[in-house]
Amino acid sequence: MKKILLSILLLILMSACSGNNEENNTSDQTDQTNAATELPEVEVEFEHEPIPVNEETTIKAMVTQGDEPVPDAKYVEFEIWSTQDGQDTSETLEAKHVEAGSYEIQYTFEKEGTYQVIAHTQVDDLHTMPQKEVNVGQEGQASGHDHSDNSGKFMVHLMTDQPFKAGENSTLTTHINHMEEPFSDGDVKFEISSDQMDKHIYVDAEESELGEYTATYNFPDPGTYRINIHYEKPEEDIHGHQEQRIDVVQ
Repeated sequence: MKKILLSILLLILMSACSGNNEENNTSDQTDQTNAATELPEVEVEFEHEPIPVNEETTIKAMVTQGDEPVPDAKYVEFEIWSTQDGQDTSETLEAKHVEAGSYEIQYTFEKEGTYQVIAHTQVDDLHTMPQKEVNVGQEGQASGHDHSDNSGKFMVHLMTDQPFKAGENSTLTTHINHMEEPFSDGDVKFEISSDQMDKHIYVDAEESELGEYTATYNFPDPGTYRINIHYEKPEEDIHGHQEQRIDVVQ
């Protein structure tokens, strides 16, 4: 009888240990999953501020996810433009991973003024694009506030790293952030125009990921096209637009 009771007790203890191990494993897996799906954090840093004119400057993005550095982001690209000249004059440069989640470029600002710098960052299927304002050749503290077309609260970016060919279906992809968060459940349209087109074409976009909107369009002829991205939420009285240009090849 004692042997039977002892066996039952051992079985109960083993089951309890097994259950605890399964709970711990499940908890660990959940933590790993949460870290993998957490939007990466990106801090934009400069070699020194204010930035000197006509001197090569290091611009750095520190990329982390779940408090861990990200050494293998799909890409980190810096988009830079003069606030006075507007985003239509922006330059985009791809950054290289240097060490421990640090991505850098070397850039020379050719005139004084205020500049906007966006770090477009893609980690797996997650996209973020923090924006920073900096002073070039001027005394004063740089600002980390968001800026964009109308309200200063939106950031809109059209993906142009793929070739656009005439006579073929092309995918138009834009990322839209609102107050550093993905602009989700919005009504987004691409307004397409060029000098060789008789009228503007409007194409509805669908949200494929949080804050990412895509549409397909067949450009009829090679040349330069204007893509005006309209985004709105009528119930929240939100409406804005951002225009970018693309080159379509034969």
